[in-house]
Amino acid sequence: MELFYTLTSPYSRKILLAADHLGLTNDITMTFMHPIEDKTGKLRAANPLERIPTLMLNNGDIIFDSPLIADVLCHLAGAAPFSFEERLKQQKIQSLADGIMDAAVSSQMEKTRIEAEQSAYWLERWHKAILRAVAAFESSMIDDTKEWHIGSMGMACALDYLRFRHPDITWMEANRKTHEWYQAVIKKDIMVKTDPR
Repeated sequence: MELFYTLTSPYSRKILLAADHLGLTNDITMTFMHPIEDKTGKLRAANPLERIPTLMLNNGDIIFDSPLIADVLCHLAGAAPFSFEERLKQQKIQSLADGIMDAAVSSQMEKTRIEAEQSAYWLERWHKAILRAVAAFESSMIDDTKEWHIGSMGMACALDYLRFRHPDITWMEANRKTHEWYQAVIKKDIMVKTDPR
């Protein structure tokens, strides 16, 4: 298998964490790829959306979108199936985390534009969405992240991406339990190993 990834992508990082957790890291060829600056055309040929992460299976099948890649990796690893209720909890957290990533990555892309062309409306909208999402995690989901699963991996990546790219978004003070949880998970070996800084 071959994984196209970049260190600064929180979606890619989530898949690196999942591969590590499932014991698949040594079975995957890791190919660093900047999607905007890919001169080889290899990513575009594999993924019409030209986005990462993208996983190429040994049989030639191409898998993209991080939740689907995570599901495929679980299947390939022979991970024991979860009950519907447990899977739903994990997927809800992953979806919320991906939404935080979406807003944060969009904000980062917007900030790379010339200041006069940046949209204050969208930056504020994404900022508020991030704060609401972190508050929702703290109020109704944090108790479901005691185990290291795709939901908790996704949220760890989302929160660390906020600290990495958007230190001005101060979600910590209003969400003390989340901040404590985050402070604990970033010490995990795989989080340190995949730190984009």
